[in-house]
Amino acid sequence: MAAARLCRIALGVCAGLALPAAAMAQPAPPPIPAVVLTHMQSLDARCLAAGGREGPGRYVAAQDFTGDGRLDYLLSEGDYDCVGRPGLFRKDGQARVDIFVTDARGQARRVYSDVLAGYRIVAGRPAKVQVARRGAACGAGAGPATQCAAQLEWNGTGFGQGVSVARAAPGAPPAAAPAPAAGPTGEAAFLARCRRELVGRDASAARWADEECRGRWGRVAASGPAADLLLAAVPRTGERASLASIRAGAGGVRWAARPEPRQLASGTLGDLQVGGAGAGQPAEVSVGWQKVGAEIPYDVAEALRQRGARVELAACQKLGVGEGEKTYAVSLPGRAPFGLTVFQRTAPTGNAWSSYSAAVNLDGRHPSPGPRDDCAF
Repeated sequence: MAAARLCRIALGVCAGLALPAAAMAQPAPPPIPAVVLTHMQSLDARCLAAGGREGPGRYVAAQDFTGDGRLDYLLSEGDYDCVGRPGLFRKDGQARVDIFVTDARGQARRVYSDVLAGYRIVAGRPAKVQVARRGAACGAGAGPATQCAAQLEWNGTGFGQGVSVARAAPGAPPAAAPAPAAGPTGEAAFLARCRRELVGRDASAARWADEECRGRWGRVAASGPAADLLLAAVPRTGERASLASIRAGAGGVRWAARPEPRQLASGTLGDLQVGGAGAGQPAEVSVGWQKVGAEIPYDVAEALRQRGARVELAACQKLGVGEGEKTYAVSLPGRAPFGLTVFQRTAPTGNAWSSYSAAVNLDGRHPSPGPRDDCAF
């Protein structure tokens, strides 16, 4: 049974079979981690209980998905061959895919599990996994016929969605991004610049750059109300910030009757929390967002650029995998210079929080330059 089970894993060799001498001389693959075997056995048991029997099809891929040189394991329930009960594990054309990552001790842990319309493994070091989803799994506004695809990215603790590689309903063009706010460059110029940058770094990005850039523009457009609020809070040249002026320029904000602790004023702007802090006089205005297991939907820095601001990175600090803070020096004609601090944390797992905040200082100065060695997070 163990030999048969190993032959259902895409390792390139199968234990228990006669092999050429050259293959026999190769080192044996490492033992399958217990947690992976347990999952495989559970599928066998479910197949048997449903009146089927274990078939010879391969449904496990053993490859290095993290780049540490060790074999990891992807189990696709939809590829399980349950003879007599085909499609047992694939409902409505979708099935669960799990990825187990192996550590230096040979032990594995499940770091990814999702119901997918499909997947494929792209060869490389490490191997990449591209996944396809359907319907509500594609995000807000997606209809039942919507399909989307993305390439998973290893972030040190789990697999998060990286670049988008497709988003479309059958027979229809990709879903459009939200209507952009008018800006000095606009959507067309942004998409062209984004594509040039992606393809310039990696020629293979030409296959997916347009869709990725549309997704980025969607984050810029979604940040429009926040960018307008923050710009309205920055005093004009030679003036001082006041709570009255911030409230007057904060269109769309629902201010709370009683502000949050340590805030001069607080409220909401759509899904964003808004706050103004300071000792008697506002010194900072911020917007913040968080949600369990979600991708960050905002890019305030780029939204400010679209409004004619000069936004230059002054410093950054990586706080962990997918987590860090960037500080920008921002200039806009007619406004006092100011600093923008953006914090972001991308959820490492589906049940963890993603967080994003953007705050502008109102002291009329640019932030001091700092380290900019590791700004990729």
